[in-house]
Amino acid sequence: MYTAGLRRGEAARLQMEDVDVENGVLRIQESKFHKSRWVPLSPTATRELRRYLRLRAAVVPRSAHNTMLLCSRVGHGYSLEGLSHAVRIVMHNSGIWATGPRVPRVHDFRHAFAVAALKRWYEEGCDVQSELPKLSMYMGHVSIASTTYYLRFMPAVVALASDRFAAACGDLIEGGAV
Repeated sequence: MYTAGLRRGEAARLQMEDVDVENGVLRIQESKFHKSRWVPLSPTATRELRRYLRLRAAVVPRSAHNTMLLCSRVGHGYSLEGLSHAVRIVMHNSGIWATGPRVPRVHDFRHAFAVAALKRWYEEGCDVQSELPKLSMYMGHVSIASTTYYLRFMPAVVALASDRFAAACGDLIEGGAV
């Protein structure tokens, strides 16, 4: 979910037929706002997906009734709350958030995905405004306005944007950029 920016419901509804492991893409069907899209995965995420599919095949018997990508041992897909609960257990057992105030919610992974993309584009010197429509489409947003939500309250991205603005326009401000 983190590496693909998926919504909780999108991950829970993924079926085996939605996975193209050879090309490293997931098909998200009829998601929020009735939008469908293809979501490419990174090489490392594709490698982990292949590994998961091998483990899944060893544990969950193949049948026409076992079509969900993420499923329990008995072959049933996760409910939204069941998926959230499973993620909380994994996060708690990992020990990463053992001392934190709360374990991240599934939606926090989606937010982290968007923030990481924006931060990476600023650091690479990309034209972030031209990249936003791509991020919007990738995440299945109905408009770019929905994507700009992720631009708020992100100190690391705001600092990078400010540095870029100062480098480009700082000399236009009387007294220089501060």
